[in-house]
Amino acid sequence: MSTKAANHIVETVENEIVFGQLRPGELLHQVALAERFGVSRQPVRTALEILTEKKLLTRRADRSLEVRGLPRSAPQEILAIRRTLEPQALSQAFNHLTERDLLLAQQALELFEIETETQHLAQRDIDFHLALYRPCNSATLIRLITELRRTNIRAYLGQPLGSKARQTCIEEHHAILKACKSGNREAALSLLITHLDIAQERFE
Repeated sequence: MSTKAANHIVETVENEIVFGQLRPGELLHQVALAERFGVSRQPVRTALEILTEKKLLTRRADRSLEVRGLPRSAPQEILAIRRTLEPQALSQAFNHLTERDLLLAQQALELFEIETETQHLAQRDIDFHLALYRPCNSATLIRLITELRRTNIRAYLGQPLGSKARQTCIEEHHAILKACKSGNREAALSLLITHLDIAQERFE
């Protein structure tokens, strides 16, 4: 229960930092967080330690914790790392993709097309890509990609339903999925790299 509660606190506070609800310099207090989440101070301490390790919080001289936020360069750096890891995952997974994997990707894409909530939109996108990456059979690679994508949730603020950015992303997803379904590995990898490059251009 303590671990589950700590993970819930980490996810909630991390999203609030990423979306700007908690701004750099704001202080976080164990007692207030324990009351807010209805838990003891132990899972709160664990959550704050995790957030500090993720460099989202910083410990001050008086031992209190303040929101550090994301540096301006973070989105570009994250996408640069993803540009290396994600094609590697798809390449390793490609020959092991099953009809079920492709169906899961298709279902995630259909939900992505109609999603209205930014936070859920990010998860739909993660679900689409992971459906194609999981057959790589590398738990470490999948974990790294998932964590990097969750750190970059703020990017989806610029993709409201009906926007050009959302439509472009949908078209890119369809093209990647089509290449996977047809067994064209080279095209799928090329389309994925282009997809990641276009995402990176939005932050330049």
